[in-house]
Amino acid sequence: MEVIGTPKNSKTLNIISIAVLKENIATEDTVGKQNFLTKRFKIEGFKDWTFGVVRTILPLSALDNALKNLAEKKLWSPSGKVLETGALSLEPSMFVRSDGSVPVALNKILQNNFWAGSHVFRLIDHTKGKLFPFFSDRRRLQTLSDVVSGVVPIEISSLSDFLGDILIQIPVSVVVLSIKAPRNAGYSEVTVTWRPGSAPRPLVIAARTQWDHILTNVTVGEKFQETVRLSVNNHYRPLETEILDEETGIIMSATALTPFPSRANIRMYIQEPEPRLFTIPRSKVETTPERIKIRRVNISSFGGPNQNDANYWLNRRQDLDEKKRLSDTRDFVQYRPLLNSSTERNRALEDIRFLLDKHGDTGVDLWDPYLTGHDLLETLFWCDYGGVPLRALTDGKEPIKETATDTPKKGVSFSDEQKNVLDRCGGNRQGLCLEYRTRRGPKGWSFHDRFLIFPNAESGPLAWSLGTSVNSLGLAHHILQRVSNPAMVAGAFEDLWNELDEPQHLIWRSK
Repeated sequence: MEVIGTPKNSKTLNIISIAVLKENIATEDTVGKQNFLTKRFKIEGFKDWTFGVVRTILPLSALDNALKNLAEKKLWSPSGKVLETGALSLEPSMFVRSDGSVPVALNKILQNNFWAGSHVFRLIDHTKGKLFPFFSDRRRLQTLSDVVSGVVPIEISSLSDFLGDILIQIPVSVVVLSIKAPRNAGYSEVTVTWRPGSAPRPLVIAARTQWDHILTNVTVGEKFQETVRLSVNNHYRPLETEILDEETGIIMSATALTPFPSRANIRMYIQEPEPRLFTIPRSKVETTPERIKIRRVNISSFGGPNQNDANYWLNRRQDLDEKKRLSDTRDFVQYRPLLNSSTERNRALEDIRFLLDKHGDTGVDLWDPYLTGHDLLETLFWCDYGGVPLRALTDGKEPIKETATDTPKKGVSFSDEQKNVLDRCGGNRQGLCLEYRTRRGPKGWSFHDRFLIFPNAESGPLAWSLGTSVNSLGLAHHILQRVSNPAMVAGAFEDLWNELDEPQHLIWRSK
């Protein structure tokens, strides 16, 4: 499977290629024929590009020839048509397990890696030069991923580091592994089922259990072909294993850390015969009737008792550690102001300045419908990284409670008032690269949310929801929290910022 992109009047590029070795899927009618799984489609941000998803069934010899051609001529053309690539280099081979207690990220783009696992070879594009627009705005990658996942069950969006790469997946299908742990037996029994027609051969197995990243048991089983008993208790700790061909040392199967389930909850939903009836007023005289079916939930538990064992107290400790981490990083901070006290206001501003100091070295965006010049003096002016781009966006709304010492003069617009504040109090502007815009006229759209965004962070955009406007930070209960989809927030800010590009939208610029 190949995901390809073609700029106008240019060569077709490899976005990502995944070759999966399979048996008995080729026929005379299908071998060597390209099958476009999608129509050509476009992605915003790639001007005059088209994209597509192609599947080609090839004999193994064609893959050998393609790899030889790549090594000798630096050309990648498994299906006969050359795809432009970056400078590719071979990574060390990998064995990818199926998902266990913790999902394996690479399984999101591998095919049906549910059983014994897969050997994977990766040719990595270290520069990804022409694919940079995917990294500058994550929504572009999400658009690509949505189209691809509609025809192939993979998710590219969470594996941007594999863009431009070539993957070769060799699934292990000769064995299927099962592990049983008899209750109170103190051991685990491993059984290997060989694929019909395959000759069983000697295997060796290594296994271990862990708790809180601490090894609690390690064992190597006796040489076996079908069944072996391990002196580890999978009931008590999660178990992971590797099985190797004794003669060649090739990995035949591996399992990730997987606990043996000892307790299960079953939810049953019972629908009540009588629905909930109510109306929603649409005007002073008109209402819309609504009808909601009501369900009752019944939870039944099966298995061993839910005892306060080591895992229970580990979870409690991890919960406490997480609360401290969230507070230390300002990923989640709650403010509860007291009457006639400025403590929470000062703490909230200090937390914003902490984030500016920690993440602001590549630029900051501040998005607030009530943002004033005074607010900028309390926040972005405190970013001590000289020359980095600082962008502020307001909806031009007057704060409900004026926090600046001066009140607006009659007949002076919101924009002029903020400009006057910054002209008067902006100081020498040393190292300051700040631009402050407002929504005015037909362009753009109204907004309500408040965000502090670091769009150019090295690992990708970061964003915090302020929970309230800057002018009321710490003055009423609110929560400052890091958002889980920062690239989407950064992209939304960028869209509106680019819309407001006329002179009437500019309030103030430091340079």
